[in-house]
Amino acid sequence: MTMTMTTQKPSRSLATIMVVDDEPRACQILEKILRQDGYRVVTATSGQQALALASEARPQLILLDIVMPEMDGVATLRELRRLDQPCTVILLTAQGTLQTAREAMMLGAYDYITKPFNLEFLKSVVRQALKDRHQDGRRERVCAP
Repeated sequence: MTMTMTTQKPSRSLATIMVVDDEPRACQILEKILRQDGYRVVTATSGQQALALASEARPQLILLDIVMPEMDGVATLRELRRLDQPCTVILLTAQGTLQTAREAMMLGAYDYITKPFNLEFLKSVVRQALKDRHQDGRRERVCAP
């Protein structure tokens, strides 16, 4: 398991995004793509790492894989709700079910995207989520009690 924090030079967004996926290659690809768009990116390869890193990195947005060993994405999202910080969560999964999507939305997920996804689509959802968060002054209470 690896945990990295990569900071890109200051840009227009300055948003910090956490990518959580048990497949390191998926984390690397998303990290590279998001950094190219000017985001600061933190990666974790397990729900436990994400929980430990969230309070330190204070991401504005988390891309969270659902299917992970030990602690799946829904359980991780549930635990993130207990942290004292606001963040927006977008769940990613290759094995999506209507029940899981419904549960994720009830827990306050901003969106639920199935894999494989179009990278431009994912980037547009990320931009929109951060824009909604900023413009509305709305803080998704996904990571706050």
